[in-house]
Amino acid sequence: MIQIIDKRGSGKTSRLMLLAKENNAKFVCANPHAMESKAKAYGLEGITFISYRDFITSYDRDKYVIDEVDEFLRSIMGDSTLLGYSLTLE
Repeated sequence: MIQIIDKRGSGKTSRLMLLAKENNAKFVCANPHAMESKAKAYGLEGITFISYRDFITSYDRDKYVIDEVDEFLRSIMGDSTLLGYSLTLE
């Protein structure tokens, strides 16, 4: 698994889109329509974008990348129940 961790505005999302395209993976995100527009602006096509909810309700054995995994966790659990998480950089 590849972790893309960097500062805001550093190109994390575009690198994740490239990873999805290179591996024929679905791109899981908060706003698929906005991400699809962003991908087109980057000149990337052929990526399937799905929402966090769609991922949860229709998970299958395909390959996935998840944009903003902390937002994904909040969408599942809600801010009031998710107190924190840890992350190991390797």
